[in-house]
Amino acid sequence: MKKTGRIRLNISECVRIYYRDSSCSECLKVCPVNGAIYQDDYKVFINNELCVSCGACSGVCPSQAFEFDGFSPEELVKRISTTGETVSCKTNIPCLSALSVEHLIAAALNSQNDIILDTGHCRECFIGSLLEEIERKKEEANYVLERLGVENRVVTQELSLQPEKKEEKKRREFLKNFGKAAAGLTFWALAPRLSSFEEEDFKPKNIVEEKVNIPKRKLLIESLKAAQPEPSTQLETEKISFTSDKWIDNSKCTNCSVCYNVCPTGALKPGEERLKILFEPKLCIKCGICHEICPEDCLHLEEKITLGTFLNETKVLAEHVMIPCEECLVPFSYKGDTTLCPRCRQLEDEIRDLLQLGE
Repeated sequence: MKKTGRIRLNISECVRIYYRDSSCSECLKVCPVNGAIYQDDYKVFINNELCVSCGACSGVCPSQAFEFDGFSPEELVKRISTTGETVSCKTNIPCLSALSVEHLIAAALNSQNDIILDTGHCRECFIGSLLEEIERKKEEANYVLERLGVENRVVTQELSLQPEKKEEKKRREFLKNFGKAAAGLTFWALAPRLSSFEEEDFKPKNIVEEKVNIPKRKLLIESLKAAQPEPSTQLETEKISFTSDKWIDNSKCTNCSVCYNVCPTGALKPGEERLKILFEPKLCIKCGICHEICPEDCLHLEEKITLGTFLNETKVLAEHVMIPCEECLVPFSYKGDTTLCPRCRQLEDEIRDLLQLGE
């Protein structure tokens, strides 16, 4: 674990540990403080001196590798769903950007009313650049809620809520210590003092066996099942950031197993003596690793996903018949056209080309 005051990066949960060349850089792009999050080689790190613990990184991380000391977004979602309280950086959250799209959807599904986000402090805050990100999440959450037929919406209002007066002295002391740079982080001044995270040395994990468990995904699944929306509801995969549906071109797939071995969540997995490739959409976090690493480029996104597929299905994406190559005896996926494995076919073609050149 990488210690950084109020927020830490559990690097063993980062998708880059599963695939070092992953294109995922959401935390780097969203961080409002230049250099607070940086990449060294393939690993991501937090600069303790610069981090202001706004939580924007946590709000966009697909694998929820960032965690808070003294704040749980899942607990906040459960509370506001019951109490109907407004979400504000001055009262109950470090920054509105700390909530993910999944948190916003779950909150609206469980609430009797709209979810109100107080953006009144965003424009004057030094990290006000996150307002655009907050609005983007709101729009995506509302797209999903509309498709589900849910009346509640996520709403941004410039309310400019203030902390209770009895906490004013503590707030002034906090702002005096941190100056203008912490103007939008009053939440941490009011949060209880807790023991800081203990720093642990990073230990490589067995990425084939140890998969990521994501609290916000569990909360979303529970909320959707409780709401019982129409299973045939369709979502356009290009309009949602947190999951996908897939298909495999079986004529190209060689059953190399790379895609499901590096899948961070186990959404892709082997089936029946490793002759099938299975896909469980409710575990998919749309990190894109499987598409980037596939050597045959045979894995593709479906244009739409149905709610029933997302919640309940485990799809068979590819099925294989494995036979030994007649030349080298190495098993390969038989497509009905040749009894030579791809490697021997390539070698045969290269030899043929060489012979033609010599004529």
